[in-house]
Amino acid sequence: MGKQPARKAKKPAVTPEEENLFLQAIAGATPLDSRDRDRVRVPQVKTAIVKAEVLPPRQPLTIELDGGRVSARAGGVNRAQVAALRTGKVRAEAMLDLHGDTVIAALPRLQKFLLESARDRRRCVLVVHGKGLHSDGVAVLRDAVQDALTGAMSGLVHAFTTAAPADGGDGATAVMVRP
Repeated sequence: MGKQPARKAKKPAVTPEEENLFLQAIAGATPLDSRDRDRVRVPQVKTAIVKAEVLPPRQPLTIELDGGRVSARAGGVNRAQVAALRTGKVRAEAMLDLHGDTVIAALPRLQKFLLESARDRRRCVLVVHGKGLHSDGVAVLRDAVQDALTGAMSGLVHAFTTAAPADGGDGATAVMVRP
């Protein structure tokens, strides 16, 4: 066996001079009786342990572009189902309005909304994100929502598409939620 390194001796927390000064300072003191203490007992606050909701594993989605409209579908979802979603034949059971949110604020709200929708067994939801008219024509929030739906949140998605014109068109995304 090789040599083990020599262990350093721990330094005392206080030097002998500091200890002597402390003992001289408290030389005439008498300890308080525990019953005479004027301390207020603070009740211990019990905190609830909140489970972080975990996203299901990512699922590959087939992405299709059709004249500026985006749609994506998981395996087992046919084009007719996506077409029904795109035309508004499948009605949204809930809506999340992200207008005015930044991407940083919107994505956690979207994740929470999709998790709740999956838990509540909603079949279809509508995510309103706007068309990007106030961001120099670039729909930053729409792109972030669609990236999240095809990426980290894809395990919650059967399919999604640009919403029907009556539901917001390019300013909204209709999502079929995976239960």
